[in-house]
Amino acid sequence: MRKPSALIAWKMLVLSLPKGIAAFVIIVAGLSASLPLSVFLIGLPLLAATLVFCRSIMLGEMRYVTAWLQRKEYPEASASPEPTAVEQQGWRAWLVSVLKDGRSYRSILFGILQLPVGIAAFTFAIVLPITALAVLLSPAAYEVSMRLFDFNLFASDWRFDELFGWDMTSAQRSWVAGGVGLAFVLLLPLLMRGLGRLYAAWILSVAGPEPVSRPANPQEAYNEERFPFAMENHEIGAFHAERSIPPVS
Repeated sequence: MRKPSALIAWKMLVLSLPKGIAAFVIIVAGLSASLPLSVFLIGLPLLAATLVFCRSIMLGEMRYVTAWLQRKEYPEASASPEPTAVEQQGWRAWLVSVLKDGRSYRSILFGILQLPVGIAAFTFAIVLPITALAVLLSPAAYEVSMRLFDFNLFASDWRFDELFGWDMTSAQRSWVAGGVGLAFVLLLPLLMRGLGRLYAAWILSVAGPEPVSRPANPQEAYNEERFPFAMENHEIGAFHAERSIPPVS
């Protein structure tokens, strides 16, 4: 099975910081403005709008990490919902639906904690590749420092002599460091995937599971559980009639 893309994981970690900043600013500014005004009722629509904006960022990030875990490059566009009774009743029903949605309040947690999580993810995504590349280029850095600046970067043995059992020159130490950097570079995809899975676990845990829609009719729910191919009622009757099996009451 194809593994999740390490490059997309790196992009996801880098973009987590601007998304975290946006969510933090929205939730802090929105709560600071809406909660004091809630006593005058004008703060309730402002609070609901704040929760909706922050929830949209959280759900968008959830779709992004879900697509990455499913080995897709881009998340699938969510289908536009059909007009519901809530939308037809106006802003009051919309306000009630937002305030009753559990994800609206989980978006507060997301907006506050996504900033430190994004800082950590961004730091690892930037520092690890730069460090691996810098160590990989140790031989080139040694030659440049010696020829242009007459400075020996590898004057200290760094315990390399004890490790390999002989007195090494500075050039040899630089090549040993370059070998370590090469191993580090080869491990970068694995590290990026591991960090991506940790970040995806955080997003999925705070966003919560997708709401599962169940049939309103109990008989339809029973038919769906008993017949996984979702046959209609008349198809179930024909199925029993063909085999002379009494239908299940």
